[in-house]
Amino acid sequence: QSRKQGIEYPEVDIIEVWRSVLAELARCGVVELPKCPKTDLRRLSLEYEARTNPVWPMPGVKECLADLRQKGLLLGIISNAQFYTPELFPALLGAGPETCGFDPQLQFYSYQHGRAKPGLALFGMAAETLLGRGIEPPRVLYVGNDMLNDILPAGTLGFRTALFAGDARSLRLRKEDPRVAEITPERVLTQLSQLQECIIV
Repeated sequence: QSRKQGIEYPEVDIIEVWRSVLAELARCGVVELPKCPKTDLRRLSLEYEARTNPVWPMPGVKECLADLRQKGLLLGIISNAQFYTPELFPALLGAGPETCGFDPQLQFYSYQHGRAKPGLALFGMAAETLLGRGIEPPRVLYVGNDMLNDILPAGTLGFRTALFAGDARSLRLRKEDPRVAEITPERVLTQLSQLQECIIV
């Protein structure tokens, strides 16, 4: 439906996905849904995600964020995400995104906007917000682990780019994808501590 409305890369609402899945399973007689209390779809979504896609903080992330905050840098997030994604901060780092240094006006989660990477919509929102603060795209360094979802759209809007290749499990080079065949990040990082070398304050 979103694609018919012109959204090239729509994002799902995982709560609605589970609602539809359970309704269909119940209709087919695979499961029997209790009438009361209602199924906790948020918990179901979170439990399933935690079991199928476990995540952990990268070594040195706390030190890296503390250093960036100390330098007074403006930090933001552009993420293909669901409602539970921001909760990873207190779960893994002991503090929410804002306490970790991420500006509340510069957090763009796909589920909130119905648009996902590699589409340009979230990057455009970030660029517009930054321009409102006098920060033009060439002064922004976007760090991501995916050549298609991160480096391509960020570079398209004029952000500087760094590919984080410090985790083999999450690294997405997309070598077979022609959309990134001619794309090269400006930097490749294998440790978060290397981020300091990319920044001049």
